[in-house]
Amino acid sequence: MYYLVMEKRDVINIVSRKSSDFSTKIEHQGKLFYIITEIHGGEPVTISTTIYLEGAHIETLKLTTPVKDENELSALVDRQHDRAVRKITEEETANKTRIAYFREIKHLVRTGYGPRALDATRKALEEFPEDPLMTSYHAYLTATVDNDYDRAVELCREAVKRLKESGATAFDFPYPLFHLNIGRAYLKANMKKDAVESFQKGLSFDPRNRDIVSELKRLGMRKRPIFPSLSRSHPLNKYPGIILTRLKLR
Repeated sequence: MYYLVMEKRDVINIVSRKSSDFSTKIEHQGKLFYIITEIHGGEPVTISTTIYLEGAHIETLKLTTPVKDENELSALVDRQHDRAVRKITEEETANKTRIAYFREIKHLVRTGYGPRALDATRKALEEFPEDPLMTSYHAYLTATVDNDYDRAVELCREAVKRLKESGATAFDFPYPLFHLNIGRAYLKANMKKDAVESFQKGLSFDPRNRDIVSELKRLGMRKRPIFPSLSRSHPLNKYPGIILTRLKLR
């Protein structure tokens, strides 16, 4: 259920280049959305409708078209504004909300706000309980923030199971990030073997992933020598290895 409040702020004027706008406030599933539709230009006219979720930009719809008169313009504005309202209750906007959660959680993790990131994953999983990437973040943060390693391991296994069931491909799912989260959770739970396996799975999708490579280096994992039958200190391994590393070819 949602309620709708519409307010016309300015008079629409096709001839002049003044802009007009309508604003709508929608409460949907406990979240507050704002929709602002603006009219710009003379001929053709541009109708721009932007959706915000609690202040964060979600999506903008634009339509540029010639109009015959004010009645036609009014109808186009109403149609596009109503389309944005409908989007909030549809799956497409749900996906945008999911992306907004990912961006928020990723930012909080990178900037060191672990407890806030954990709270964000809890909220996200209330809306998207079967999402494997959300679950992987929750596993990692449960281990690092709550220090609840048993629960973190359970969440890791749930995340892997959900990912398998989803049938996601490498084209539409961030496998490296998923395996990075799982590996970090296992590492905090002192399950080094499982952590390394997860990191290596992540590298199979992105061999140059800096975060995963960094984790493996911290674990003392070294790159395979160019000639495994020779010692690492042998010139045929040492110098070509240095050159290839500097060229970022290994």
